[in-house]
Amino acid sequence: MALGSIVIGAGAGGALMCIVLFASYGMPRGPQGAFATIAVLAPAGGLAAAAIVGGTLARTLGSTMRRIMVAMVSVAGAAFVGFLVIVADMLAGKMGLLALAALCIGAIAWARRLVAGPASA
Repeated sequence: MALGSIVIGAGAGGALMCIVLFASYGMPRGPQGAFATIAVLAPAGGLAAAAIVGGTLARTLGSTMRRIMVAMVSVAGAAFVGFLVIVADMLAGKMGLLALAALCIGAIAWARRLVAGPASA
């Protein structure tokens, strides 16, 4: 259950970052433009989403400390995806961001099956 919550949380945060940056890809770039604000807030929102989703899914673990630890590891996973966003953008542009978002959504689907167990599959 904990591993599934971590992967789903990290995947949700990573997918959020990728999709927001994909949607704003054509905007003019620069430190004074609106893209600069999006480039700062997208990762912050992705990390927050990872913590909320990971912590919420870990409710069944019982202990509050375990929920907090799952949320923290989810944030670390989303931060790793954030570094991959930079690489995907530099190597493949919009298609790289879209491919990374698809990979995150695939990881969420895999982890959901892991959490649900073989009876629901």
